[in-house]
Amino acid sequence: MSSLPIGIVMAVVINVLVSVYFFAVYRAQQRNPSYLYWSVSCALFAAGICASVVAHAVEGLQAVNALACLLLYTASFGLYCGLNKFELSPGSIRFYRRVRSLFIAGSALIAVAGFYAAMVNVVASVGMALMFVMTEGLFYQRKSPYKKVYLVLRALLLLHAFVLFLQGIVILVQTLAAQDSVTHYLFNIVLLSHLVLTVATALVLPLLQVMYQRHQWQTLANLDELTGLPSRRAFVQKAAKSLSANDQACHSLLMVDIDHFKQVNDQFGHTFGDEVLSRVGKMLAEGLRETDIVGRLGGEEFAILLPGISTERAQGVADRLRRKVSELKFKQGEQQVNITVSIGIAVSHEVLYNWEHLYSQADQALYTAKREGRNLVYVFS
Repeated sequence: MSSLPIGIVMAVVINVLVSVYFFAVYRAQQRNPSYLYWSVSCALFAAGICASVVAHAVEGLQAVNALACLLLYTASFGLYCGLNKFELSPGSIRFYRRVRSLFIAGSALIAVAGFYAAMVNVVASVGMALMFVMTEGLFYQRKSPYKKVYLVLRALLLLHAFVLFLQGIVILVQTLAAQDSVTHYLFNIVLLSHLVLTVATALVLPLLQVMYQRHQWQTLANLDELTGLPSRRAFVQKAAKSLSANDQACHSLLMVDIDHFKQVNDQFGHTFGDEVLSRVGKMLAEGLRETDIVGRLGGEEFAILLPGISTERAQGVADRLRRKVSELKFKQGEQQVNITVSIGIAVSHEVLYNWEHLYSQADQALYTAKREGRNLVYVFS
C-alpha cells in the first residue's frame, strides 16, 4: 500500500514530538512522573517502529526485529504506568503487580520467540493487545474529572487491542500458510490501522494533560488555600444551587465573623492571624452534615448554609459553634489570646428562595450581633 510509508513516518514523527513535549512538561512539573513515563513510552514506540523498518528492509536482522518488538511492547507498558500514576488515587497495588507480571512474562516470551522468525511478531502483537486491555481495565468504575477524555482513550485502547489481536492472527496465518495476496493485503490494512491508532493515542495524551491543568486551575479558584474551605465563588455557586433545588422546606444561612480580627492582626502579626483563620475555618467545618455548605467569603468572614434546618435548630448550631470558637486556645509567646465570633442568621421561607435576599438578611443580622456587643448570635426578624 502506497500510503503505508507515509503512515510510518507520521507515527514516528508524532510520537517523537509528543515525547519531547511530555519531557518538557515533566521538567516543569517534576512532581508528576506520569509525563516522564509517557515521554519514554512515545520515544520507545518511535524507536521500535524505526527498528522494525530496518529489520524488514535488510534480511538477516532477526535480532533487530526482536529488539523492535521488545521496544514496542515496553512502550505499551510505559503507557499503563503513566496513566496509573496520573491520578491522585492510582490503581490498586495488586492490579499493578498483575500488569507488571504480564510485562515480565511477555518480555521473556518475546526474547524466546526471537529465535523463531515471524513468531516474535505474533507474540509481541498479542502481548501488546493484552497490555492495552489491562490498561483499559485501569479506568473501570473509576470516578474522574476527565471522564470524557477517558472515554475516548478507553475506546482507543480497546480498538487498539482488537487490531493487535487481529494483527497477531494474520501474521500467524502468514507464517503457517503460504502468503497470498489476500493475507498480505489484510496485513497492510491491520498494520496501517495500528499506526493510525497509535497516532490517535499519542495525540489524546496531551489533551489529558491540558484537562488536568484546567482542573487544577478550577480547584485553586474554588478553594481557599489558607483554610481548605470553598472560596466565596465556589460557596455562592453551591448555595445558589441548593436554594434553587427547592427540595427543602427551608434553608438557614449563618454568617460568621471573627471579632476584632483587624486588631488581632495589627497586634500579633499576620502569621498569627492566618493561624486564627485556619483553625476557626476548620472548626466551623467539623460536625456538619454532608448536605451542609461552609465556605470562607473573604477576610475574617465565613458562611454556612444549612438545608432543611429551621430557625430554632439553626440558632442551636450557631450557639454551639460560637462556644467552640471561644474555647479554642491561642498563644502568642506567653500571652493567651481569646478569639470570639459573632453570627448572624437568616432563614428562607416559601417566598424567600433567593440567595441575594438571604445573604442580605444574614448580613444584617450579623451587623446587629456585632453592634450589640459581639460574641453573640442574632436571628434576622
